[in-house]
Amino acid sequence: MSELENEIPLSSGNPDYKWYILQTYSGFEHRVEKTVQEKLRVEKREDLVEEIFVPGEDVERVKNGKKRKTHVIYYPGYVLIKMKLTDDLWHLLMNIPRVSGFVGGTNREPRPLPEEELGAIRSQMNQGIRQAVMKDEFEVGQQVIVIDGPFANFSGKVDEVYAEKNKLRVMISILGRSTPVELDFDKVKDHTDTA
Repeated sequence: MSELENEIPLSSGNPDYKWYILQTYSGFEHRVEKTVQEKLRVEKREDLVEEIFVPGEDVERVKNGKKRKTHVIYYPGYVLIKMKLTDDLWHLLMNIPRVSGFVGGTNREPRPLPEEELGAIRSQMNQGIRQAVMKDEFEVGQQVIVIDGPFANFSGKVDEVYAEKNKLRVMISILGRSTPVELDFDKVKDHTDTA
């Protein structure tokens, strides 16, 4: 069972406000969102931004027999922002810690997000489809079985979890030697998982 945190609002119809994608450090999306809102309030420029949005959802997972609620961000490192982009607002955004710039166009002249791309994101959220496997499903030391690719049916131990890349480094015994292999989350399953 998953519950969407919020939905991308439909366009207000005002052509001055467009959706842009702000690139942030992965894991700091909500902090950047809050900082933008605070700076706009302090500068009394809330009128320039209609909406700030981090696409994600709260997902209930069962692991080791325990239910946990975890927040999943669909697009790590990205914040959607609907705004009237002015020079002042551009400078305000570029001076926020952990903001790298914009996606699309150039950093100085960002291109708004096309409606069809926004529609695709909205559709994905309405269907509850996630981009990545939950990062807490794997932990260092866990026994896993490779289910796809050249190492299918090999088992090994998780040596490192690269959550931001949805990858694991698994130590697999090949010809009697322990060999590190980097695999996508969806290429392995827990060794105890019989399903």
